[in-house]
Amino acid sequence: MKRRSFLLASSMLAPFATGIAHANSGTYPNKPVRVLIPFAPGQGSDILARALGEQLGAQWHQPVLVENKAGANGALAAQELAVAAADGHTLLLTSNSPIVVNPVLYKNLKYDVSRDFRPVTLLSTTPLALVANLQQPFKTVPELLAYAKANPGKLSYASIGSGSTSHMCMEAFKQATGIDVVHVPYKGSAPALADLVGGHVQIMIDGLPSALPHVRGGRAQALAITGSTESKFLPGVPTLESLGIQGVPAGGWYGLMAPARTDPAILAQLYADFTSTMKRPDVEARLKTLNLERAPDLTSAQFESMIRRETLMWADTAKRLGLYKSE
Repeated sequence: MKRRSFLLASSMLAPFATGIAHANSGTYPNKPVRVLIPFAPGQGSDILARALGEQLGAQWHQPVLVENKAGANGALAAQELAVAAADGHTLLLTSNSPIVVNPVLYKNLKYDVSRDFRPVTLLSTTPLALVANLQQPFKTVPELLAYAKANPGKLSYASIGSGSTSHMCMEAFKQATGIDVVHVPYKGSAPALADLVGGHVQIMIDGLPSALPHVRGGRAQALAITGSTESKFLPGVPTLESLGIQGVPAGGWYGLMAPARTDPAILAQLYADFTSTMKRPDVEARLKTLNLERAPDLTSAQFESMIRRETLMWADTAKRLGLYKSE
């Protein structure tokens, strides 16, 4: 299967130097800026966009309109960006799913990452948490595995949608541990977590921004996190790798995309404005309350390289799970 449709060609993207700031500040933005969010309210990209939008709106003297365009694992919002005017007034603040997961899962996407988008910068990264309903007879991952193996097919797990990182990571967890649990897809974190808290589903892997309020509020329990490093937001909660569970992707990220053919000066200003806003002490404090951590600054070219590597990684994961280009 050719990968040309989802690998970014580096020749298409010019690196935007970190030192370039406000390159087009005299003319941009000259009207409200729409920031498309590919999932329902309450998820990480939505939380981050609203926190940044408040600051950037004041800086730009233009409203920043955060619009949730949920559906098709983020594809609906991505499709809208693909046909938007390339003037910087429509942007996509996205998780990794629409950019590096969808292209390896679906044959007939109505957007092409390399053709239709320009990566601006990476904003935040987050591990994912394996959370469980409080009424379950297991309180640790070993207890979960023992229960699931003794009761094959009895447990169900929620995801934020078929093909999402939430779904893919749980399928990788199932494959790594040999358990049989039933997938129940939802349209976003909020309804999925509501059903987990209510006991309609028993476990879920989800991002910290949406999952942690339920854990801290005593409505759900965190059994583990993805990746190899413990999270400062969940001290004492083990990583899956520390428990000997390999092959589960490490987590997710949130980044900013603009339409292809956007003026390089506007792209440079977006890079400067978003990265500087992320570093503001009040914004960093706000992000901590939202369980989000600022990512290292990546130029457009560096973000492009990361997207290329991640796409290859997710393609390998999808093939291992038997989900590659499934529809």
